[in-house]
Amino acid sequence: MVYWLSFYPGVMSFDSISQWHQLSTLHINNWHPAISTILMWLLTRLWYSPAVVSLFQVIFAAIIIGYGLTSLYSGTRLPGFIFIVLGILISADPLVAIINVTLWKDVIYGFLVLLLSTFLFNIIRTKGEWIAKPVNFVLFGVTLAFIFLFRVNGFPVAIVSLICLLFLYTKYIKPFSFAALITIAIILVVVGPLYSIFKVDRSYRQTYGIPFLNPVAAYISTNQDLGSLSLSDREYLDSIYPLDNPWPYSCYDATIFFYESNLIPVVQNPLSTVKIFTKLATHDPSNAFRHFLCLSSFIWQPNQPLGVYLETILFENYNPEWMTDWSVYKDSLTQSSILPQIHNLVQRAVKAEVHRDTYMLFWRHALYLFAFLVGLILLVIRTRNARWLLLAVPIVSQSIIVMFTAQLQAVRYQYPVYLISLLFTLPMIIVALKNPKQLSN
Repeated sequence: MVYWLSFYPGVMSFDSISQWHQLSTLHINNWHPAISTILMWLLTRLWYSPAVVSLFQVIFAAIIIGYGLTSLYSGTRLPGFIFIVLGILISADPLVAIINVTLWKDVIYGFLVLLLSTFLFNIIRTKGEWIAKPVNFVLFGVTLAFIFLFRVNGFPVAIVSLICLLFLYTKYIKPFSFAALITIAIILVVVGPLYSIFKVDRSYRQTYGIPFLNPVAAYISTNQDLGSLSLSDREYLDSIYPLDNPWPYSCYDATIFFYESNLIPVVQNPLSTVKIFTKLATHDPSNAFRHFLCLSSFIWQPNQPLGVYLETILFENYNPEWMTDWSVYKDSLTQSSILPQIHNLVQRAVKAEVHRDTYMLFWRHALYLFAFLVGLILLVIRTRNARWLLLAVPIVSQSIIVMFTAQLQAVRYQYPVYLISLLFTLPMIIVALKNPKQLSN
């Protein structure tokens, strides 16, 4: 709540204000998942201010963190003060606190994946019995559905987790099947009747062709031989951006190409982008390898590469006056801190850490990914129970899908990884070293 008051009414990026404009005009599209914009619209029926959205995110985060700490406490039987201290540290973490008051879909999504991981912990700890209770398989199904809906690339996390559970816990296939049916039903209701009620423009949306556009730009910008492409392929690319002009390209930021290009052909015919990329990658796979290696470095590389931009957190809001249609929101969307001294103190502290080049500790989530995996492997070895590896499914599937679909290097894309590592790593290591029998099945 201190951070909510300090950054009141909330932190807003370009994307945040874009969604605010959609909910204010009720012209909602699916470029950002429409369910996120609809949720914001519903909340603002109570109070037309970004403050109600940021407050909801803070409360939602507190509930999920509290549930996770309670589950770990009851499951590991470690001293309670460990979880009290852990809860305080997570809540006081500037990265967590500031992201939680930023109007991004990544906040709800991140905590949904954390909730899924907590459910997996409970399932493994109870040898599957946890899922047998109706309230639990309903909550599990609802969580999977909204993970699917809140991020375009969130579906692998939900699907892979469910498949692994069905494979390992065949005794409980019935409740898992019920959970799957609930997931499917919610998704169908949301993308069907609910989107129709809100007249969501489904034609303007992120498609599977978008992530392949920047890899294609990697070939064209380096004057690669396009002889493997047909005339129709060239015409398709020319409709996106003139082939006679140099194509803007950055391996770690696709948005520099998006600003001046026509994405409508990619939205309408994403398969063509995929086919073109496949032809180019087959002709010269080394170019594609270099591109994805660079793009994904924020996932697997603990240190910050020189000359590579990493989007971290925001302190100030995007100025609505920079966009003509948004200038009417200037007064309502400008930050007006209720605790300006704390706002300034936090900002100075975080920027000081950046100047000390502590990217590895604060912003490079690869460190937290590896710490979690090391702690998990230690737990598996000490408990002699390989099923604990299931706990890695959300964090690993999240990282793999972002590795190939990220449009730029941004801390928020790996926010679930950071949250899961903060909550689970320390308790896993302690229980593995001190009392592995508590989690041995």
